[in-house]
Formats: sequence, structure tokens, C-alpha cells
Amino acid sequence: MDGKDVGVSEFARASIDIDREEFLGLVLGAFGGALEDTVGRAEASGFIALVGMAVSEELKARYLRAAGTKRLDLRATLEAMIDLKRRLGGDFHIIEQTPRRIVLGNRRCPFGDLAKKSPSMCAVTSNVFGHMVAESQGYGRITLADTIARGASGCRIVIDLDPDAADEGGQAYFGTGAL
Repeated sequence: MDGKDVGVSEFARASIDIDREEFLGLVLGAFGGALEDTVGRAEASGFIALVGMAVSEELKARYLRAAGTKRLDLRATLEAMIDLKRRLGGDFHIIEQTPRRIVLGNRRCPFGDLAKKSPSMCAVTSNVFGHMVAESQGYGRITLADTIARGASGCRIVIDLDPDAADEGGQAYFGTGAL
């Protein structure tokens, strides 16, 4: 070392596009990609589902506190899900809603290009939405019909509230009955 202060450098003024959010996104993307490369996409999705479940517990608690209630009804659950994804940078909206089924659309992936590199990240959305719906309604099946991560221009997420509805390859979630 030549005795110069290494805390300040030419890089401090350089145009380097990195901040905490970008860094965490790079870490998550690399983690998801490494997991997919090591154990395969299906197994990586399963592991990420476990992480999504833990995250959804904390998110659910935050929305319950904000609502000042012990349980969110279906309307409030949908509003919470859409609000969450908006806060994360997504653009989710309701396409269709019936008593048995809800279809959400999304025009912008909250994970950005990271999802294209690691499509198993969509399991986080599935798990968070599935858990929130199941806790509100007792049951919910989430089908990621179309996703930006798989090359679609937008996401189409089908939420079946009826366990007897035709399964289009979705993941079923059951409420704990605790709320």
C-alpha cells in the first residue's frame, strides 16, 4: 500500500449502477440460478417455496396489523396481494373475479430480468399468494398460467377458490384455521 486513504477512490465518482436493492437482486438471482443448476428447476422451486412460505407468514402479519384485524376477507386479501407486488415494482391487477375463481394479470415483473434467469423465483409469488388466499378462504390453488419469466409478455395467475375446480397444473394451499 502507498499510504493513500483506500476509503475514497476514483470509483466513488464513477457511474456504476449498483445499490442495495440491485445487489440483493443479484444475490437472489445467483442463488436461484445456482440452485436450479445444482438440483434442477423443480427441486429449486420446492426449496424456494419453503422460503416463500416463511416470507408470506411475515407479510401476512404486516397486512393484518395494517388492517387492524385478525383475518382478511377475500377483498382485503386481493388488495394486500396487489399492494405488495406494487410495492415491489410489479403491476398486478384483477382480470376476472367470480365466487370460485380469480384471475390476476401482471404487466411488470417485480423481480425484473432476474426472473428470466431463474424462473423458479415465480414460486415465491405462488407461495405468498397461495398462503394469503388459503389463510383468508381456507383453500386456494395458484396456477401460474403465463409468466414473464417463461417468456410471456405478462403474467396470468389463476386463483381457484373451489377445490373441485379443474386443476390446470396449479399448486394447492390450505389454511391453518388459526386465523
